[in-house]
Amino acid sequence: MRFTACHLGWHVWDKQAAARFWIVGVVLERRPLALSAREKIERRRRMVSRYGLSRTFNKLLFNRLRSRLLSRTDASAMRDSFFPGGTAVAYSRQVPTLVVESINDAECMDFIRAQEAAVLAVCGTSVLKPEVFTLAPKGAINIHTGITPEYRCADPIFWALYRGEPEKVGVTIHFVDRGIDTGAIIHQETVPVYAEDSLATIAIRCVRRGAELYSRALAEIESGSVRTIVRRDVPSRAFLSVDLGLIQYVLFRWKFRRLASRLPSRIIAEPLPMAEARR
Repeated sequence: MRFTACHLGWHVWDKQAAARFWIVGVVLERRPLALSAREKIERRRRMVSRYGLSRTFNKLLFNRLRSRLLSRTDASAMRDSFFPGGTAVAYSRQVPTLVVESINDAECMDFIRAQEAAVLAVCGTSVLKPEVFTLAPKGAINIHTGITPEYRCADPIFWALYRGEPEKVGVTIHFVDRGIDTGAIIHQETVPVYAEDSLATIAIRCVRRGAELYSRALAEIESGSVRTIVRRDVPSRAFLSVDLGLIQYVLFRWKFRRLASRLPSRIIAEPLPMAEARR
């Protein structure tokens, strides 16, 4: 089956898929950064106009903390887990690749049409417009590191733990529709959360399991055996990126310390193999 991969940076699942399916193209979305002081001021002005001064200030403070302290630790954990030893991303053959500022650009749509893909495999992009996700005859599927519809949109792992629901931490593979993470669910599983965890280690666990489910979903679409469900018996919650600010993060750290006392230890739940235990 031919498919186009559309993503911001996750290569875990498409490394698995490459062994079984024919990747005909890759689209990388790289959103432009505000470089000049004028651009930064204009972006902040728009945030204040849309979300209010207090929410904007709270978010900007968290962004500063994340860029100064948190991002380096999280990025290092992700890199060491997915690309140990500095392993580079590589395909067994040359794959046409397009870099765009927005996944909804006309250039991107032309590229997808030219590849004649059966499926669009989406990971980590901004919201796709119908003009994009309807280009492939078998649809577009997405990986979401959260349990939908309870935890849709931004930071689903954070919000599940913030609300004291570690049993709602997991991953969903779903078809893309006009909503945000509202499409029919192909596969959905929770993942364990341990007392020693951080947000980064939980995200790694979700992505790894999601990669396996993603490959399974592609195989089922190819064989025509794919089945979906729409969960209407649970609340649907959407969290915006701006909702996670410094106040929420500080409260989360306090809440997770209390929650961790009730969580299992990974050392006990997942004992090391005998060879490693002897080291």
